[in-house]
Amino acid sequence: MVDVNSSSVNIKEKNIRGFVVCLELDTKSIESNWSQYLKSLGKFEKVEKQTIEGVNLIIPAISADAVDFYSKITVNPRCVQVFMGASRAGSALDIPEEQKVKIRSMLYEFALEQYRMDLKKQISEAERVVNLAVKAHDKRTNESNSIKNKITRNKKERVRLMQDLEENAKNMIKLKADSVQNFSELETALEEIKKVRQIAEDKKVKLSQVK
Repeated sequence: MVDVNSSSVNIKEKNIRGFVVCLELDTKSIESNWSQYLKSLGKFEKVEKQTIEGVNLIIPAISADAVDFYSKITVNPRCVQVFMGASRAGSALDIPEEQKVKIRSMLYEFALEQYRMDLKKQISEAERVVNLAVKAHDKRTNESNSIKNKITRNKKERVRLMQDLEENAKNMIKLKADSVQNFSELETALEEIKKVRQIAEDKKVKLSQVK
């Protein structure tokens, strides 16, 4: 995943030997993290485009002796190349081999951290997408359940209304039957009244004939 190779670059007419790594990551992120990383090492100045120089620096991670430290970023279509190298302070002479190994290790760790950060970012983005998908699914599920509940309530309401209609129909039939019965009873009562009146009239006539 991380391949650090020996390399050299010309900076301020000096041929600086060091190491380079090719990072297939976002350019802006690498440039920003590279700048922050260098600030943690000491004071650097920009001497050329995407090239920095730290003169007479003591970097404990490399050596207790002062060195001139250089770093450069080059962007190509395939990747972002990050170079780190150093020379003896105040000269273009190579630093000892053990210090070169330490610089190589520093570059390797820097590159590895960039991939770790990118992976965390991808995981975070994936989790965000998953959470959005889960929320969307839950929303659809809730909406579906709400629709089902409405359908169930409507079915129950329909059954209740049908039962009410059936009960009302029965009541109407009973009312009609009661009405017919009442009418029949009324007619009978009227007939009885007529008979009583007729008897009364007959008695009046008989009474008028008695002298």
